[in-house]
Amino acid sequence: MRSFLLTLSGVALSASIAMAEEPLIFHTANFGDDTVVSLGVIGKRLSDQADYDYDVLISLSQRHYNSGDVYSDPGRHRALVKCSDPAKVSIRGVDYAVSTSVTRGTDWKSDLWIAVCSPSVS
Repeated sequence: MRSFLLTLSGVALSASIAMAEEPLIFHTANFGDDTVVSLGVIGKRLSDQADYDYDVLISLSQRHYNSGDVYSDPGRHRALVKCSDPAKVSIRGVDYAVSTSVTRGTDWKSDLWIAVCSPSVS
């Protein structure tokens, strides 16, 4: 019984640590009033929908550098991503075509596609 409780405690601790990880910021927008909005990937799994490769959860946070105020949207926003041609990102049932030849910073949908579909470089 004791080993079962220790195992259960270890699993719960691992899960809480994984939940505490910072999102992978894939897009940042700067506004003239010193407001910065950041979008981050907080979850990614293979999609069970035939037309997409990944189901992604996105976080949104906003920071005002003058006042120091920070707002983190408690919601998790779902997106679907297709890496192969025709590449696309889908939000709330609306498909957005993504050019696979663009560079980071073009727009948030392209930046999401790059973050999810481009192989990581180490």
